[in-house]
Amino acid sequence: MFLHSLIFGIINWSLALISIIIFVFIFLIFIEIIHEERSNDPSTLLILNTCFSAFLTSLTVVIMIGSNLFHEFLLIDLNICYICGLLYDTFECSIYYSYCLHAFYRLIRVIYYNRRNFLSYNLYKLLILIQWLLTISLILPTYFFKWYIHLPTEKYCLIPYTNIIGSIYLILFLYSIPLLTIIMIYVLITNHIRSPTIIRIQERQRNLRDLTVIKRIIVCVLMLVILRFPTIIFIIFGLITDHLYYLTYPIVGFVTAICLILIGILTILATNKIKKNLLKHLNHPTTQIHPTHN
Repeated sequence: MFLHSLIFGIINWSLALISIIIFVFIFLIFIEIIHEERSNDPSTLLILNTCFSAFLTSLTVVIMIGSNLFHEFLLIDLNICYICGLLYDTFECSIYYSYCLHAFYRLIRVIYYNRRNFLSYNLYKLLILIQWLLTISLILPTYFFKWYIHLPTEKYCLIPYTNIIGSIYLILFLYSIPLLTIIMIYVLITNHIRSPTIIRIQERQRNLRDLTVIKRIIVCVLMLVILRFPTIIFIIFGLITDHLYYLTYPIVGFVTAICLILIGILTILATNKIKKNLLKHLNHPTTQIHPTHN
């Protein structure tokens, strides 16, 4: 039993570290892009916001699993342990709501494209701030409800899956609301594009590109929703057997780490600016042939 937990811990910790490296790489690429282009593109800001949320989630996972592997340091002060669990849920929640901002931006580009003030860079800086405040306000009550505990089988603190009310609360506010919001925006954009109104060819092409982006966002969010499937299965298992499977949290941690890595990879593959920058570096000649003078 201990050996299985240790193996899962080492694997999950390593995967979380890989996800951190991926997001740091994305940040460095975007720093170069912003320095070269000097443009105020809201889409770049939104991508960085999502990556920042995922980076913080990965970092929290590394700290929590590290407490399992190294000296149980989170248990020295349980209040710090509870706060670490709260931060994990807050950062993870922020990933979902950041995708809602992506969807909103695409909705504006397609349906309200003539309202330039809705596409301003400063507006989306404000919306990102609001998104973080909303995320914190949604998750913070769980701390005051004292739902976070030291998990008996782990060396960190979370809301246990045996806390049915707490688990339902997280599923509702972390996953259900953002997913339904994005699906609703997708339906609005699809209906607008398929409407019989006369749209110029250039506008239609741009709208189809935005629709493609929305589809990618839905894929990312659905991938994240899969993260909760093991939770639901283990909750049902716990209700039936009156106890949790001893590898419940390591398995959920494994799924979490894989999803964070996929977020990073999909961000790279779905962002043309990152791909172009990578190709530029890959195609840059490492050696140059200088002409000789006779």
